[in-house]
Amino acid sequence: EEIDLNPDFQRYAGIWDLGRQSRLIESILLRIPLPAFYIDATNEEMWVVVDGLQRITSIKSFILDKSLTLKGLEYLIDLVGYKFDDLPRHHQRRILETQITVYQIEPGTPPSVKFNIFRRINTGGTPLNQQELRHALNPGPVNAFLQRLAESKEFTDATNNGVRKKRMEDRECVLRFLALKLLPLDEFFAHPFGVVLNTAMVLINQSNDIQKLELEVDFLRTMKLARQIFGDNAFRKLHESRRMVINKPLFEAWSYTLSNLNDQEAQSLNSNRELLLKKWKELMATDYEFQEAITSSTADPKKIELRLERISSLVIETIND
Repeated sequence: EEIDLNPDFQRYAGIWDLGRQSRLIESILLRIPLPAFYIDATNEEMWVVVDGLQRITSIKSFILDKSLTLKGLEYLIDLVGYKFDDLPRHHQRRILETQITVYQIEPGTPPSVKFNIFRRINTGGTPLNQQELRHALNPGPVNAFLQRLAESKEFTDATNNGVRKKRMEDRECVLRFLALKLLPLDEFFAHPFGVVLNTAMVLINQSNDIQKLELEVDFLRTMKLARQIFGDNAFRKLHESRRMVINKPLFEAWSYTLSNLNDQEAQSLNSNRELLLKKWKELMATDYEFQEAITSSTADPKKIELRLERISSLVIETIND
């Protein structure tokens, strides 16, 4: 129980089928060297597997759980249908005596260095995406918190279920909002976007229940307001003939801007939503810089700053008209 074999990011990254698990055991029996395992051992009570989780799970299923029955073998076909206890003793010894190489990320390693290590050696059959890596790097309350907000009715209504849960895309949207709320904008713009998002996860893990509750209330209020103003088109580029997909840069810019309104301003904006939508269409149609800022190289701090400035100006103009 000292290695986390059930991180929920792994459910989305894909689990090996029985044939692939069996062929790993076959490789061991054929004395084919196993690739190195990489372990995040910064928490000595619970290791996190950076690379090799499927191999470890397969070996555990075969040797300890006795649940894996060999199938789909390529060379040792006479062993098809065997479990570990069915193997001849010399085959069992060959497995148990197999040498493995394990590299550990030691306690004290800075989070930014850990993230870079995760990214570079993330070589499995279905490599983890950036949010799954952040999830693996930051075990603790933050993961349940992001999941709760991503599954909230307010978020799913505001996005009209337009953000996929698979591969944690919905949680990344929520995190983009929280990062902007937690970090001063000067600091936000001073670091690479991936580092900023990881820093936000660290801060949420360190926050107390009251701080998390304040963030949650702010987020849910913002999602309700976005739904009231934009209906099914919130956080989407405008198109005359079809509804576009959720645009993450627009999500962060609109949600951050709306969250900074007090109740009176929010009510005024909602009352003038027809004017706001008109100005929004004009911005999308005429401002090439803004279009670029939500379309390409969107993690560039200058483009983040530009889209926040444009949408904030749009909202202020509408409230003051």
